[in-house]
Amino acid sequence: MKMRFLYLLFAFSLIISCTDEDDNNNVINGPSALDFVSESPDHTILLQALERTRLDESLETSNNLTIFAPNDNAFRQFLAANNFGSVNSIPEDLLTLVLQYHIQNEVKTTDQLGSQYFKTLATVDNDQLDVFVSKDEEDNLRLNNEADVILADEIVSNGVIHVIDDVLDIPSVVTLIAANPDFDLLEESLRQEGLAVTLDDLEDASAPFTVFAPSDAGFQAFIDEDEEDGFEDSDDVLELDNLDDILLYHVLGDNALRLEDFEDGSTIGPLGDGTFLLATSSGFTIADENDRITTIVTTNITAFNGVIHSLDNILLPE
Repeated sequence: MKMRFLYLLFAFSLIISCTDEDDNNNVINGPSALDFVSESPDHTILLQALERTRLDESLETSNNLTIFAPNDNAFRQFLAANNFGSVNSIPEDLLTLVLQYHIQNEVKTTDQLGSQYFKTLATVDNDQLDVFVSKDEEDNLRLNNEADVILADEIVSNGVIHVIDDVLDIPSVVTLIAANPDFDLLEESLRQEGLAVTLDDLEDASAPFTVFAPSDAGFQAFIDEDEEDGFEDSDDVLELDNLDDILLYHVLGDNALRLEDFEDGSTIGPLGDGTFLLATSSGFTIADENDRITTIVTTNITAFNGVIHSLDNILLPE
């Protein structure tokens, strides 16, 4: 796993303490999360990282935590892949951000986790980064299509620990799109048109991005919209000559436009040609240049280099 943002430390907005003052009884008597890590023979490197960043104090005193804890083998792979001799070689701010990305401030056991995005304690510009947790029919958990939970539901006095077999990378917008099977067609489109490389680059000059992301259901809605347009299936969409222009029409550059920034009637200029109109008076919708109305379904899916909002259809430039 390649750490792609070592030179962006100045951009980090970090939470050093993960204290949750709201004790809603999601705790039990017994060893704390820090006790679990300290006593585990498979988490010696995680313990070193926690002590170096002083996050060990939070794992001892904070309540209602969910911790995805990389084991020693996961950390050894992470250090080798990024040419770090030890956790002491990682810039402290960066290490803090990475560790916080493995912590949530709400207790989530396997039964409470589903295939969806969850907010973590890692932040960028005070906005919490998301992680996508998928769960299969046998309750196996996987994070960002990157790390598997190999030991779940270790209950501690101040939360729950799930042991994972990889250290999670800080996500790009492509990371979070690719992790969600509801965006399979969008991911395929972005990779086919060569746009995934740009949107995956945490240091690209056009970042931060806002991606208005049609779901697979949105692709299907577009296919079904007009019986006479010749679109029979997703392959017909992927074969469009102007697919790259259509995709760029869904992306804003140099602007992470979040839900709280939406203004009714505002005209939005994406990276692609044209503009579209944002409406908030009755739900959140977009009118494209063909006066087609598309609904924004999910908002503020947050990556390090931007934000994603899911759509129920495809936007079309003129």
